[in-house]
Amino acid sequence: TLAMIRQSGEEPHIIEYLKEPPTRDELVGLLRAMGLQPRELLRRKGTPYDELGLDNARWTDDELISL
Repeated sequence: TLAMIRQSGEEPHIIEYLKEPPTRDELVGLLRAMGLQPRELLRRKGTPYDELGLDNARWTDDELISL
């Protein structure tokens, strides 16, 4: 995917989010800019998503953002 972006003539700004996670405010801003709910951003495969029960409606958006 990165190669495809570069081939289009764009040079993306890469953020290593595992090394430098976004702040809560940055995350809220990104979600708002993308028009997504926190649950839509969660990775489901290869993660503890099911073990933590993150698909359960009891988790509020605020709680999911704070994880």
